[in-house]
Amino acid sequence: MRTSPSVKAPHPVRTFHRVTVAFRAPYGDRGSLTWGQTAIWEVLRWLPPGDASLNLLAVCEVEPGRDVDDVLAAVRALVERHDALHTLFSRDHLDGSPVQVVLRSGELEVAVHETGTRNPGTVAAYAGARLRDLPFDVGGELPLRVAVVTTGGVPVRVVLVASHMAVDGWSLKIVCDDLRTLLSVPSALGPPAEQPLGRLAYENSERARLRERRAFDYWAEAVRELPRVWLEDLGRGGEARQGWSEIRSRALSRAIRALAARASVTPGVALQATVALLLGLYKGEDDVALRLIVSTRFKPETRRFVGAFNQNALLRLRLRHESFSGFLAHAGRAALAAYSTCECDPVRLEELVAHVTGERGIGTDGYCFYNDIRFDAPAPPAGRPLSPAEYDALLDETELVEPPHDTDQKGATFFLYVHELSERAVLTLCADRRFLGPRGPSDFLLDLEWLAVEALRTDAGPLRLAEALASRQRG
Repeated sequence: MRTSPSVKAPHPVRTFHRVTVAFRAPYGDRGSLTWGQTAIWEVLRWLPPGDASLNLLAVCEVEPGRDVDDVLAAVRALVERHDALHTLFSRDHLDGSPVQVVLRSGELEVAVHETGTRNPGTVAAYAGARLRDLPFDVGGELPLRVAVVTTGGVPVRVVLVASHMAVDGWSLKIVCDDLRTLLSVPSALGPPAEQPLGRLAYENSERARLRERRAFDYWAEAVRELPRVWLEDLGRGGEARQGWSEIRSRALSRAIRALAARASVTPGVALQATVALLLGLYKGEDDVALRLIVSTRFKPETRRFVGAFNQNALLRLRLRHESFSGFLAHAGRAALAAYSTCECDPVRLEELVAHVTGERGIGTDGYCFYNDIRFDAPAPPAGRPLSPAEYDALLDETELVEPPHDTDQKGATFFLYVHELSERAVLTLCADRRFLGPRGPSDFLLDLEWLAVEALRTDAGPLRLAEALASRQRG
């Protein structure tokens, strides 16, 4: 087995052992947190002690022809490539403000699991659970944990677990892509994207501050005008008030993709607009707001940025007398307005929102969140139009399940996750039962599926669909 000065040779293969990988990056430095890092720092503050629900997990297959040393060398290069993977997060010892410290060198401990006669996928799942279920000490340990699964000493899987303080979901996909390239054709890997400290320099620039002021103006106007139902905390007492449901529907995906093609918007915009419409119909409001969790990689230099980068955008839609295609067209414009006003200091934004809602006498903290966490390829084309009978057949296939969940969705009366929107739609909903009223999360998801199919069949606008939904619910 080959070794290099930066990788300590492992013991002879047995069921489980550990290997230490030493890394040395081009530089070390420190600075305050970026806006995206601040957003996650604030979330971590309200999690209970020992909570590991925000840890991110990925499993990468290893191509044949690689040995353990190849994998360890790739892991070392991966850590050295992305500053976020060798950064600690703590408070400044003078003023207590949160800071990031980019380490120039250090060691990463890698667990090696031999499958023996067991299934590699099962062993990878076990190794991933061991690493994911332990909370990170973001001030005292690297924000990345790694395990290698071997069969007969040959690596077949690499398990990565990362702290959300260091990466978001899109970052983890980029990290996995880079690891695969490092294990196959390292020379094909170009220079890394902008690093978090580079992003911090931009956020301290006058250009970024101007963008931030525009975001504050947009949010302040919306919060002053929106119906209080989209802002006000219901005073719920914990997870017992929240219900969960998950839908797996080919009919929903097919209808959304067809609606998007008809209106010349993306399927993602079509889905979030349909969700917003149904919320408006449920609550009897024609001015609707969704708080979108957005990966703000809008520029070439940040397209493959690795770090905590998510921000909240406020999608505001008004329900008007128009066709559904017209509704989706103005939803597309509203989405652009939301995305262009989402980059700002999240702490200052929440202070602004609290100030404006305070002037209105609203106890804020009751938001409707929408989180599109798809990491797959873009949704395929809508395909040929389906007949009503074909849609009926797809509707009969729809599955509703109760998903596993291990956290309370703080600050949300409604929280929708989009997992898939390809050959099928997979959506998970957590909602406060008092917010939805007599119809629970499963009812909402089935109504969403019905609404998309009905809109496709009729191109009816929001007001006509409101009548149709009322008739459906009475029936």
